[in-house]
Amino acid sequence: MRWPFTTYATGTLLAFTLPLLALTVVLKRTAPGVWWLLPLALALFVFSFFRDPQRSAPGGEDELASPADGLVSDIVTLEDPALGRSSVRIGIFLSVFDVHVNRVPCSGTIVRVDHREGGFHDARDDRAIAENQAATIVIERPDGRQVGVRQITGLIARRIICPVQPGDPVVRGDRYGMIRFGSRTELIIDVDDLDEVLVSVGDRVRGGETILARMQAAAR
Repeated sequence: MRWPFTTYATGTLLAFTLPLLALTVVLKRTAPGVWWLLPLALALFVFSFFRDPQRSAPGGEDELASPADGLVSDIVTLEDPALGRSSVRIGIFLSVFDVHVNRVPCSGTIVRVDHREGGFHDARDDRAIAENQAATIVIERPDGRQVGVRQITGLIARRIICPVQPGDPVVRGDRYGMIRFGSRTELIIDVDDLDEVLVSVGDRVRGGETILARMQAAAR
């Protein structure tokens, strides 16, 4: 049977939940009323936060899978440093109730991993995009085109897990990291490579499953 929680935080999961479950048992036996429900509810929340469901994206390699669960908060065209040219950036806000494991949108090779120090504004605050701590990966597809994904911390999220390194091969839908507790993830696509954005602001998406955009067919 597959372990249903992310391996990026097994130690943290056990460190939080085992004491809470022990406290639940103690309170159930010794405290009047329903105080035992409080640590049990907290333990269930932690289990929920670190869940890691199986996902499978439809379509082919030119359909870019969502890198995260959450709500599409913005879709903008700008000069993004991830690709160094005009790009479309699709921002996804993750609440504390979303799955926080991040996935790669397409197959290829990691060619760059950039880390940025910064603050912890609420992920829905515009300042978070430019000022919060972040980690950006750039994936080079077999056809030579590049796609970026950025993890950004939030007000509660204080740790980005991004263990991949330049040279690592990745497969569409692969897990590559996570952010702990409410945050933001961005998909960055070169304007010249983009065929169509398939989601709108306000849409709910699922990492590794929802198709966010379609790239133009590669020139042969």
